[in-house]
Amino acid sequence: MALTDCRPGDERKAVSVLIADSSPLFRSGIRQSIESQEGFNIVGEAGTLEHVISLAQQKTPQAVILGLSGHDPKAWEAISTLADRSRVLAIIDINGTRETLAHVLKAFLAGAVGCIDRLATEEELTYVVNNVVLGRPAVSSVVAKALVDELLRTQGFAEAIGELAAYTESAGEAGGNLPGGDSLPTSMVVPDKWDGKEELTDREIEVLALIAGGKTNRAIASQLSISEKTVKNHVSSILRKLRVDGRTEAAVWAVRRGLPGRLGPRTHA
Repeated sequence: MALTDCRPGDERKAVSVLIADSSPLFRSGIRQSIESQEGFNIVGEAGTLEHVISLAQQKTPQAVILGLSGHDPKAWEAISTLADRSRVLAIIDINGTRETLAHVLKAFLAGAVGCIDRLATEEELTYVVNNVVLGRPAVSSVVAKALVDELLRTQGFAEAIGELAAYTESAGEAGGNLPGGDSLPTSMVVPDKWDGKEELTDREIEVLALIAGGKTNRAIASQLSISEKTVKNHVSSILRKLRVDGRTEAAVWAVRRGLPGRLGPRTHA
């Protein structure tokens, strides 16, 4: 699919968006969030898969925001059809079951560029939409956490991570030593891409821990009693230091290092 990249905020290249969901109230909320930003043009709304496909053929929107409540089996075919002409952002109910994770994976396999949960914040919607219209894969924090959890489960890491988390907590209480007297290795708390030239600060480690736990910037700011702007600055610094492309990748690597939802200050042998 070849689309001209249209950056939000460029009035000469406003991104045309089609919104589809069975709930009029939900569509209204999405519309208000999108219309609050410059550079977007809502070209229509649809309440059924048949209607959104018909409208997409008429309007040829650059992006389609598609709610998949009820997980209609025809949804994957609809995404594939829409993805031939538009970039698709799927909105899915995430309830923690493997079935919902399967729906997320099916959406991407069908051609969706992004995916968020139906309870995603306006901040997350904005972030994902801005990436999707540029053809960059993006997901909300809840979807990212579901994918990471499944990665750990399928690779047999869950039990090991539980033990590692317990060891980390014990080490913090015992002055940095694991049971048996071994020191906690610093490599445990940083991604492989990290070259060590710029160490994370204690605050950045706290923020990374909360990112790995699926927290949004707003939730992190509330928990650490700092502003959202400060959180965004920390996130940018973390991504730069770890040399990763986004918070999802940082979360995956943090969790795979035995850091599910919590990091303590790094200790050195």
